Amino acid sequence: MHSQRDSHTSFTACSDCDLLVSFTEVKAGYSVLCPRCGKKIHKKTKDSIAKTLALSVTGLLLYLPAITLPLMTFKSFGFSDSANILESILNFYRNDYYLVAVMVLLSAVVFPLVLLSGIFFISQQLYRKRYSPSLAKIFRIYEHLEEWAMVEVYLLGIMITVIKMNGTSDIQYHPGIFCFTALVLITLTLSTIIDRDLFWKTIENSAAENKKLSFADNDAGTAPISAAARGLILCRICHLLSPSTLAGKGCPRCGERLHVRKPMSFSSTWALIITSVIFLAPANLLPIMRVDFLGIPDRSTILDGIIYFFHNGSYLIGLIIFAASILVPVFKIVGLAILLSTRRPCKEHFLKQKTRMYRFIAFVGRWSMLDIFVISLLSVLVDFGFFTSIHAAPAATYFCIVVASTMFAAITFDPRIMWDICGPCDTAIADPEPPTSFEKTS
Repeated sequence: MHSQRDSHTSFTACSDCDLLVSFTEVKAGYSVLCPRCGKKIHKKTKDSIAKTLALSVTGLLLYLPAITLPLMTFKSFGFSDSANILESILNFYRNDYYLVAVMVLLSAVVFPLVLLSGIFFISQQLYRKRYSPSLAKIFRIYEHLEEWAMVEVYLLGIMITVIKMNGTSDIQYHPGIFCFTALVLITLTLSTIIDRDLFWKTIENSAAENKKLSFADNDAGTAPISAAARGLILCRICHLLSPSTLAGKGCPRCGERLHVRKPMSFSSTWALIITSVIFLAPANLLPIMRVDFLGIPDRSTILDGIIYFFHNGSYLIGLIIFAASILVPVFKIVGLAILLSTRRPCKEHFLKQKTRMYRFIAFVGRWSMLDIFVISLLSVLVDFGFFTSIHAAPAATYFCIVVASTMFAAITFDPRIMWDICGPCDTAIADPEPPTSFEKTS
């Protein structure tokens, strides 16, 4: 490492282990990985602003028909029923499942619209070079809400509903399902082509000239390796490094409140895990769905639904529901409990494994909503009066609480604390580490 450095060099830090690294520009299609924990620090996308604008316009054009047009019609024994996404939510509300209705409404309708509208406005302003003071606030909201929009999970729920009813009903598909599928593909593509660093830097430079950070030289081998030890705070939203004197204040770039570490991270995560454990039992033991056939109710739990698919030979679907509805919540609870309670050993190999486990926990949590989306569709598509009908049961509310609390637990947990507890690794460095790992973006 060099002991002297240009005071105009740009720096960033890993959001998972707080390693201070020198910012490295890469070719379009490549990502920069943290050399310590493997976190993706930066991804370069060619013509990101123009592509984002085009996709967001397409998504907004598809949104209204995707949400309001009928998805499909189920026909059985002379009865038929069709529904769109809004009707599936209203059915929860009419049956007094208010929490479930709100969860589905936000994750499948409101948040996707907010995200599409927000990223359209931002990309349109940046593309036309018409900068607004509100851009940073809107993009900050986008970053906060992105993981709560679950249209791709809803689409998987549609697929499972079709497979479940294919043997007992004739299914007619309507334009709504094709519009919704296209909308999901658009949102997934958007999440991969947004060059967040480019967006944030363009927003920042539109307001004021970017001021580069500089550090006083230190003797080789004595300089700390984390941003916090250098007296810096990493903004969790826009990834701007700021002096620690701004702790408790707003980020100069995006306005997010800055903290060296997430406040009360361990205690908040423990509280949410305990909440999840309390509601996990009724969520799995009580019936989550009720099927009325000729006036006779038949209640089934999550496990009963999984067994149904196995008995009918749909092993893949059964495994998907088993993983999403049972394994994922349990894995998140157990995994976060392990991360919170294990402080040793401090070998870098184990810290890397724990950090990877945290990233996986944060990623898979949203897929637990799969069962709720399936029930929301079945309850409106199979409503043939006295002959047969499907309704939500009490476990649906408890299950939504488990999903929400585990997702919040992953948000409140700060993996950087695991690295802080163990202190600097054995090979301390005098200068910020250049990111030596690069990954070709698929």
